[in-house]
Amino acid sequence: MNARTSPGWVALLTGWLALFVIGTDLFVVSPLLPVWRAGFDVSLRTAGLSVTVFAVAYVLAAPAWGRRAASASPQNVLTLALVGFCAFNLLTAFAPDFGVLLAARGGAGLFVSGATATVFTLVGMSAPGDRRASWLGIATSGLLSALWAGAPLGSLLARHTSWRAVFVGLSVLALGIMAASRRVWPAGGAAGAGGSSSMSPLDRCRAVAPTACWGAAVYGLYTYLAAGLDDRSRWSTAWVNALLVAYGLSAVAATFLGGRIADRRGAHHTTWVALGLLGAAEVVFAVSLRGAVPLGCLAIALVALAAYTAFPAKQAELIARHPDDQARLMAWNQSAMYLGITVGSLAGGRIADGHFTELPLACAAIALVGAAVQLSAPSRPAPPPRPPA
Repeated sequence: MNARTSPGWVALLTGWLALFVIGTDLFVVSPLLPVWRAGFDVSLRTAGLSVTVFAVAYVLAAPAWGRRAASASPQNVLTLALVGFCAFNLLTAFAPDFGVLLAARGGAGLFVSGATATVFTLVGMSAPGDRRASWLGIATSGLLSALWAGAPLGSLLARHTSWRAVFVGLSVLALGIMAASRRVWPAGGAAGAGGSSSMSPLDRCRAVAPTACWGAAVYGLYTYLAAGLDDRSRWSTAWVNALLVAYGLSAVAATFLGGRIADRRGAHHTTWVALGLLGAAEVVFAVSLRGAVPLGCLAIALVALAAYTAFPAKQAELIARHPDDQARLMAWNQSAMYLGITVGSLAGGRIADGHFTELPLACAAIALVGAAVQLSAPSRPAPPPRPPA
């Protein structure tokens, strides 16, 4: 199916904005946890369950969304996902107690998983073949921009009005994006070979396994960066903030540069090299913790550059290698990412508690496993299916 029904920049901008709104919904929860703890009279750990139920729902629902997009129009799937996103964000906004809020965040996770994977699928389908990784990288920067722009803006809105206004605003923005997406990507055919697929569930697991390793290696460390460095005497609050800024800016830059590199050098090659460099950079960061603080900031910037070069390259490889199964694989890839993030965060918490210097080394080992799995996969696209006799 040809999804280029609007000028390229319009499709890309629509995808970027959709992922920015989705990312804001993901990242704004963290600064709101203390507000929910006080407002609903729960512990911080209990308030944190809102993140857990969202992630679990996301992981479980993503494959089902992929099946739906493969057998139906991905544009219609995106509309359904955004409608659900709006509904559950409104339920979050008007939740009378923490139990309802928890259910609303779980419901939001169910529909965000479909929206995220489908946006990536549509952007990949709209992109010129020789610039697919670049487009996916730019789209990914929308998700990451929510980390340094969307979440702080949402937090500012909550501070001056109410946290409930944040989720009402996200719902309104999502409705606008839904209307725009219907014009950019009118309903068409399925993003795959109908309801059938030549890939077994085991094949898909193998295909997205490097992404699971990526999620664990990146977020197993990132989740505990601020807390781990706060316990070290040489790292002042100002230096910790500088390190986080260095990480964020490098991550956004890598989504642009990494896509270009993947288009020129090949997505398969770029993915395993970037995962290997991620492992090496995390080892360098572990060593830098014993040296000067600026070296730690430089090392974490290298970690982000390697990490966010790998992600769009892996997405581009999945689309190129399996065009008839791209919708399913985009969904499975998102599910693998969140599974890796969840496992990495849980395991990283155990290691970081009193042994923070060992955490980057553990994450480096996971990244190298991901590089090995990626390297072991065939580098050439899968042959096209034979036409029926």
